[in-house]
Amino acid sequence: MREMSNIIFSEDEDLKCSKYVFKILNAILKYSFSGLWITDGKGKVLGISRASEKISEIRASEVIGKNIMALQGKGFFNKSIAIEVLKKKISVIRTQKIKSGKIILTKGQPILDDKGNIELIILNDWDVTYLNKLREKLKESQILTKEYRFKLSRVRIKDLEGNNIVFKSKIIKRVIETALIASKVNVSILLLGESGVGKSLIAKLIHKYSPRANQPFVCVNCGAIPEFLIESELFGYEEGSFTGASKGGKVGIFELANEGTIFLDEIDTLALKLQVKLLHVLEDKKIIRVGGTKHKKIDVRIIAASNQNIEKLVEEKTFRQDLFYRLNVVSIFIPPLRERPEDIPPLVNFFLDKYNKEYKKEKIITSQVINSLYSYNFPGNIRELSNFVERAVIMTKKEKIELEHIFQLGIKFDKNFPILLEEKELSLKKAVDNLEHFMIERAIKKYKNQIKAAEVLKIDQSTISRKVKKYEIQNNDML
Repeated sequence: MREMSNIIFSEDEDLKCSKYVFKILNAILKYSFSGLWITDGKGKVLGISRASEKISEIRASEVIGKNIMALQGKGFFNKSIAIEVLKKKISVIRTQKIKSGKIILTKGQPILDDKGNIELIILNDWDVTYLNKLREKLKESQILTKEYRFKLSRVRIKDLEGNNIVFKSKIIKRVIETALIASKVNVSILLLGESGVGKSLIAKLIHKYSPRANQPFVCVNCGAIPEFLIESELFGYEEGSFTGASKGGKVGIFELANEGTIFLDEIDTLALKLQVKLLHVLEDKKIIRVGGTKHKKIDVRIIAASNQNIEKLVEEKTFRQDLFYRLNVVSIFIPPLRERPEDIPPLVNFFLDKYNKEYKKEKIITSQVINSLYSYNFPGNIRELSNFVERAVIMTKKEKIELEHIFQLGIKFDKNFPILLEEKELSLKKAVDNLEHFMIERAIKKYKNQIKAAEVLKIDQSTISRKVKKYEIQNNDML
């Protein structure tokens, strides 16, 4: 038996290798972490690596020159991979149990001669125990990474709350992630969504995290400025350009926002004439004041917003298609509050804290009131919810804002809301029961199972299961 640095070979006459081949083989094996066995075409062990001795907890002298079937018979392993390779004549990989009781992963690869017969078998071993330890370390690392990400997200959420961006829903999380990605790139952005969903807050967020953060952020509500004034407001005017023009002219909003960001809300209200001018600003990066002849270079990032379907406006020829394409480099849709009811509780708490401080109150809102708000459509979205909480803080005489107050404050529920709540002779307990019945039934029908419904309603699954039986709630899709 001849011993090389990392592998031990038998002095079998069939194994005629040059010193150069041995040198190359040993150089490879020197840095090989996995174990290595080599058998001939009949299963006789020709050599094993030092790594295999360590992994299999055997000595080379115990197996060199022995047939793999004999070794299996002596209990060196429960079922030899080499024997399976000899039978199937294909590569085989699976775990096997060795003499020490350790589980190892072994791959057997047949080496065929010109006639298709097995000439050699190469067997690679991996210590599964060690791999499991590595897997555990990786799992620990992933847990730590998750914790760090969670802590970082908490920091970001606190930062976002400083901008009045409060959310819990995954859909708004995706909106914010998209906004943060887009903020780093100097392109036009189009924000879409119903009135009151928070488009201006997202615009401010984009500016805050953009390279222009230290430059001006100018917000313009295009729908709030009379049509005959908006051109001069946006682009400024020269002295004497029209009756009543200020001496020396006036700087426009685009010039004020130079090197910063301009947020054009309700962009769809711009007249076609102004849409053409805005298109030229986007393309040429220049403006001309009203009554002027000289171009002024500007460097402004435009964020536009609309609560209308602009594609439909393009089809109706009331909004220019080329301007739409220019503005719509990145489009972000902000869904209405009714499509993300899980954002209602954190928003209520945020507004409650805000208005308590503003009006020097210490009001609290019961969980029944918050749960009842899930069933309301909120056509005015977050702005309407803010208005409701503000009125509740101001108008309710008691410290606790309860279910009975919501009708007094003007909240009108949709037709699916329990009508018995409006009966004058109905006790508060009965009204709460009806509302509870309604909320649970509505959640189960929407989410199709009790687990998700309980999660959304912030109650235990055992509680919702008991309530389902109590109210005899039926749902054929319920798991």
